[in-house]
Amino acid sequence: MGKSLKVACIQKAERITAVGDGSFGDTKVSTEDYMKWLKDYCEAFYYGLSVKILEPIPVSHTGCGFRVNEYTCNLQIHAGDLLKYLKKKKPKEDAFCIVGITMIDLYPRESWNFVFGQASLTEGMGIFSFARYDSDFYSASYKGRLQNIKKLPSADYSIFDGYYTPAINSMLLLRSCKTLTHEIGHIFGLHHCQWLQCVMQGSNHLEESDRRPLDLCPICLRKLQSAVGFHIVERYQALLGWMDEDSSGIDAELGNEAKMGLLKPVEAFKECREWVLKCLDVLQK
Repeated sequence: MGKSLKVACIQKAERITAVGDGSFGDTKVSTEDYMKWLKDYCEAFYYGLSVKILEPIPVSHTGCGFRVNEYTCNLQIHAGDLLKYLKKKKPKEDAFCIVGITMIDLYPRESWNFVFGQASLTEGMGIFSFARYDSDFYSASYKGRLQNIKKLPSADYSIFDGYYTPAINSMLLLRSCKTLTHEIGHIFGLHHCQWLQCVMQGSNHLEESDRRPLDLCPICLRKLQSAVGFHIVERYQALLGWMDEDSSGIDAELGNEAKMGLLKPVEAFKECREWVLKCLDVLQK
């Protein structure tokens, strides 16, 4: 089966819709697990809204353009074409926005090298790639590099069959949560933050993005609260609950290795968890 697009929607006043694609590398984490973690995190971050995951969409069904990047030799799909496709998929009755998630690299036009994501704020939709969040992406050993590829036929999507996508680990999940909430924040009208350390700060490269905290600064938090209407303490409690979610529902007969494959990898969220605990301590005094 070819790679597909994951999509999520946010209802008007109550829902975000998401669509995603493919499986995720040599990992015990399933696509469904990963999408559920992102869904649950968005519901905690945008507390009071619900997120609906749509069925995965094969890349071939979108009719999007694609190419091999001449510098990094990896497959890329056209972000603008995907936005046009998402516009047709957005539920008209109740979706505040619709976002597409992919592990395949994106490009916005032929003259550009790549783009992490692209959004239409007026249309309430966005498409985001987490391909470059793989720690090996810029290394010579990156498994997504294609060898001896000639010009690709425009309608032959078979090249996506079995194409490499990275395994899910804690750092990739952290980066995914940051990017997804940052970009959806723009759809809610939040601009790049210039005041304090904040997930809404702009970034021009991965190292700069990694320096951003996971959560909002007090100024942007107040803006989002005004837009969504959540109780701040309840939101922090929901974020803490997401990070502390345990394996109580996992079969007790599974071995340790099998259990580790089912657990949410939250090691990289330690600093954010400590921040949330401090905020709750101040707010609840």
